Amino acid sequence: MGTSSKAERQKKIVEILGLLHEGGSFEEAKRLFNEEFDGVDVTEITSAERELIKNGLDPSEIQKLCTIHAAVFKGSINEIHHSNQEYGQPGHPVHTLKLENQVLQSLMTDEIDGLLVKIENGQWEFQERLVHAVKDLGQLDKHYARKETLIFSYMEKYGITAPPMVMWGVDDDIREQIKEMTQLVQGERVAFNPIKIHWEKLKEDIEEMIFKEEEIMVPMTLDVFTLKDWEQIAKDSFDIGFAYIPEPLPWKASQESLAKELEREPVRLEMIKQAKEMTEGIAESMSTEESIVPKETSNNFDGSEINFPTGNLQIKQLINMFKYIPVDLTFVDASETVCFYSEGKERVFPRTNSVIGRKVVNCHPPKSMHMVQQILDDFKAGSREHAEFWIELHGKFVYIQYFAVHDDDNQYLGCLEATQDVTHIRNLDGQKRLMD
Repeated sequence: MGTSSKAERQKKIVEILGLLHEGGSFEEAKRLFNEEFDGVDVTEITSAERELIKNGLDPSEIQKLCTIHAAVFKGSINEIHHSNQEYGQPGHPVHTLKLENQVLQSLMTDEIDGLLVKIENGQWEFQERLVHAVKDLGQLDKHYARKETLIFSYMEKYGITAPPMVMWGVDDDIREQIKEMTQLVQGERVAFNPIKIHWEKLKEDIEEMIFKEEEIMVPMTLDVFTLKDWEQIAKDSFDIGFAYIPEPLPWKASQESLAKELEREPVRLEMIKQAKEMTEGIAESMSTEESIVPKETSNNFDGSEINFPTGNLQIKQLINMFKYIPVDLTFVDASETVCFYSEGKERVFPRTNSVIGRKVVNCHPPKSMHMVQQILDDFKAGSREHAEFWIELHGKFVYIQYFAVHDDDNQYLGCLEATQDVTHIRNLDGQKRLMD
């Protein structure tokens, strides 16, 4: 790669991405890249993205670069070797992610592409099968939700914040494209050309995301996550669900791999250090010498009671009450960190232990981050006490409320989020008395 320093190489990467952003020629950018580099570490790409954000480029703008720069860097990224091969074992989150991507690729290339060829030749009897295949694309939501809820959470805790922000924005764009594609292929008055044009863009975006997941995100996370981190991610994955595949077997790291991990610890600590240097806004209290695992709630209750102004409850009673309250509750403290969620039987949105300790704005898609931040800012300033929203989601009518929580001295303690599926309530009519 010549004698150029890492700083010089990063400057060149930023320059190339800037050229693309300004509408420069893709071929010119690729030529510049190939002239300057015969390979580049994925961490440098991440660092370049962070540099663009630092210099004022909105994360949503970086999304526009993603497809192009992934293609520029494709084939130019150094292969990263890991002493730990656990990620190749069934049940490991990386193995599961890649397996889902394989089935997804087959759905696109073998099924949808094949059906479109038939329909282009006038065989419209395959339209219904195409509708089902496009609806199957919607399973991607669970694949992306596991990534956003679990993997992104750990990336943030290790200081890798820019890539999740960019990827989540692209995920949401793909979700919207799938919805639009679903509408295009349904109905009686369907035209082939709009379907074909929309599909080519959607397929390209999905394939680029597969590339970014497997060739950028996975090597990066394998460098810094511990085996215990991966075990927790594997466990929490069952709470969210899987796309295209049956539930994988539960996965645990082998004793041999745990022993190898101890040998590799100095390398991992160095990779965490690099990640910290690349990304701003890392919590000062974070320790690089400890595995970062979400706090687990203890199941050992000593029968102690909590005294409320209106009565007393045993801790066991209180915890189990939360399981039956028909509202999902999440509490965010005054520092905007998630510190509690209720574990109801039927949750509207997925929550796992990895959310504990996560900044609440990072739990939301990039397009809604600023709205969540505005509500929290208003709560802190005392200019607002309540916010409410209602949406239609997967056939449900969902009601979401935010409350500013203060103590008796009017000191701001945090924000309570209450989410409820009110479909049944809205459909109630007449009256039903206790004696009926």
